[in-house]
Amino acid sequence: MKPLGLLLSLVSAAGLLIWTIPSAISQTPAYGERLVSAPGTPTYRLTEEILSVQAALSQFDTALALHDVGGLQAIGIKRVSAKRWQQFFKDNPSATVTDRCVLSELSISNGTANWTCMETATIISEDKPKAFVHEIRFVFAKTDGRWMILDRR
Repeated sequence: MKPLGLLLSLVSAAGLLIWTIPSAISQTPAYGERLVSAPGTPTYRLTEEILSVQAALSQFDTALALHDVGGLQAIGIKRVSAKRWQQFFKDNPSATVTDRCVLSELSISNGTANWTCMETATIISEDKPKAFVHEIRFVFAKTDGRWMILDRR
């Protein structure tokens, strides 16, 4: 996901929560900033978790965009899978891979998160871009306070 796409997703996520949980909106007296809810409340924690999972996915997408195998491993992609990505990008240096993840497809519970997304891989074949779109499921786990990709299939 590109930085602008991530920003729009984050704004969309915050807007969705504000729209669906109007009682959760409060004023911060010192700065007058609007929050989704007060720190420490369940809604606030859920918002933090959603944003953290989105950040992990963004880190994955950034690593893909840069063809950065080390970056993929840093977010949890296993060495064997990272090597496959490395070979894919070696064979397809102009390839792009993007994920379109809808917030309603994200579920978070007990330190794990599942997100079903649509992934588009575009390669150049016979001097023409060829796109392959398929559903992909990410499984995240929270480790030491940080969301990591546990599985991707």
